[in-house]
Amino acid sequence: MSIWRKLNTLFRASAHEPVAKLVEANDIRIFEQELRDAEQAIARSKRELAHLMAEKTRLERDNTGLQAAINKREQQASQALEQNDEALALELANLIAEDETVLQRQQQQHAKLQQQESQLRRQLRDSGRALKHFHSEMRLAKANRHAEQVTRQLRGHSTGLHSHMEDLNVSADRIRARQTEAEDVEAALTELDEEQNNGNLNARLKAAGIDNEANSGEKVLARLKAR
Repeated sequence: MSIWRKLNTLFRASAHEPVAKLVEANDIRIFEQELRDAEQAIARSKRELAHLMAEKTRLERDNTGLQAAINKREQQASQALEQNDEALALELANLIAEDETVLQRQQQQHAKLQQQESQLRRQLRDSGRALKHFHSEMRLAKANRHAEQVTRQLRGHSTGLHSHMEDLNVSADRIRARQTEAEDVEAALTELDEEQNNGNLNARLKAAGIDNEANSGEKVLARLKAR
């Protein structure tokens, strides 16, 4: 059973491998898209924060107006009591109680909005710093990728240049060999021409009765006797 589990794991790993290679081959493009997604998420968060701040501001205005209304009715209730009109004072007191309940609820909502605003501001601030860092990482990754491509191109050019140099050396050796052979042939032809010309000269001298033979031992002995 252990072998079958290992085979199953191998098959699943083999199925995952093409996907992993595809991701690896497009890692920078994926990173760029993730950056764009993060920027869009930050933009949406900013809009949500703006709406939250607007709602908090509206509540502040409502609470200020409601507190002013409560203060005014408290004054009116005090005046009614001064005039011994308890019925009117009670009616005003009931309205004040209702407004205070609303005010308390709205103040609690305002406090929650204030807390949410602080959290969102902190998250946006941290996300903004992280996004700048990731943009720097992207520029560095692109620079490294470009350097890798240039290095591969230079390596290919170097290999091609080496091949060209070898071809040039072979061609130059072939040209030098052909020129040397031509010079050797020309020298041989010159030598043959000189031999042929010397042979013709000896023949003409002999025909004219002019001795052009080399000295022999007999001639040398005859010259010695004649002294």
